[in-house]
Amino acid sequence: MTRHCVAADGTLTDISGVIVTPTVIENTLLYVAHLAPHILTITLPKGDVVNIIVEYSCHCWTRSFDDTAHTGQIKIMDGVRPRAFCSDRFSASIALGKLLATLSQNKLYLTPSDRNYGTYNATMMLDDGAAYTAFFTLKTNKGRFGGIRHKLRLYVESAHRRPQPEDGQKAKIAVIVGQALKGKKVKYFRR
Repeated sequence: MTRHCVAADGTLTDISGVIVTPTVIENTLLYVAHLAPHILTITLPKGDVVNIIVEYSCHCWTRSFDDTAHTGQIKIMDGVRPRAFCSDRFSASIALGKLLATLSQNKLYLTPSDRNYGTYNATMMLDDGAAYTAFFTLKTNKGRFGGIRHKLRLYVESAHRRPQPEDGQKAKIAVIVGQALKGKKVKYFRR
């Protein structure tokens, strides 16, 4: 499977650096260097170390495709949902690594259900006062990546700037990881 690299301006290049301009492309054929899968290591309060593979949806750097607003742009297919490159989301997604690396220091909330983006969200306040929020799921997924064994998979469903932090039921990363290791998620209690 040939993958194309996505540049900060939305340009696609093949493996040799030649610009390609398809009209429609599957998101699975695209590679964003700063959003490449990687291992995140979390140390639990009792000292247990848990390796988690982190993977990202194209929603972290695309937006819903609008036939009028995105005329002439490449249609990026996320399954059956068309998406368009978004330079603002792409630029902001560079902060995702920092946000995930500091989950224990940032606000972490449960969402009321899986229907929107995922089970959990984490928010980091940016220098301009806006909130950058990542929505993610965390599930059991034993395997090996880059020679490192992992027990869980954190999948970032979406991430974007918001005018204010997301509201919800606060949770600690240690609790979320502990539940995920048991094949469960933290229960959301309606207020």
